[in-house]
Amino acid sequence: MKHLIIYSHLNPVSFTKAIVDKVEKVAQEKGDEVKIIDLYSDKFNPVLGFSDIEHMFMGKDAPEDVANYQEMVTWADHLTFVYPLWWAQMPAMLKGFLDRVFANGYAFEYGEDGMPKGLLEGRTAKLYISTGNSAEYYEESGMYNAQIRVNDIGIFEFCGIKADTTFFGNVAMGTDEMRKGYLNSIV
Repeated sequence: MKHLIIYSHLNPVSFTKAIVDKVEKVAQEKGDEVKIIDLYSDKFNPVLGFSDIEHMFMGKDAPEDVANYQEMVTWADHLTFVYPLWWAQMPAMLKGFLDRVFANGYAFEYGEDGMPKGLLEGRTAKLYISTGNSAEYYEESGMYNAQIRVNDIGIFEFCGIKADTTFFGNVAMGTDEMRKGYLNSIV
């Protein structure tokens, strides 16, 4: 399988990066071919610009960085997204990646009837989201369900991708043993 890992964290020794390393190791042990996109080390520009709009709606070529990332997504059978939850949302860097790369005309299109059609069918995605607060807090507040609804349905299903999300709660204040348990659960 062709496996693309996309992650967003500014600290190269973060727990987020430890998740990425574990996902990569497990995938390679399964015989997957793996590529990794590190949005911070790539210095990805998350700002949707007019050149992006020209590409999506005016028939212009995609900006070079977007075209390169789209080529990687096209290559992949499976996508893994790894990121921390900040202010109940994905980091702006990753949101900008989705805005620019999962563009109209590439990841989805609207039919003549106005209904969207996902163009990335046949792919799967796994999301690993770490949180600072406890899992109980996010479950009771409905935040986990909100993330699943927005991400799995609103983004990935919209583009034709079958997604599944795993949460790792209390990462910032939890124990090393707990974090190791999270990493060991990745199979």
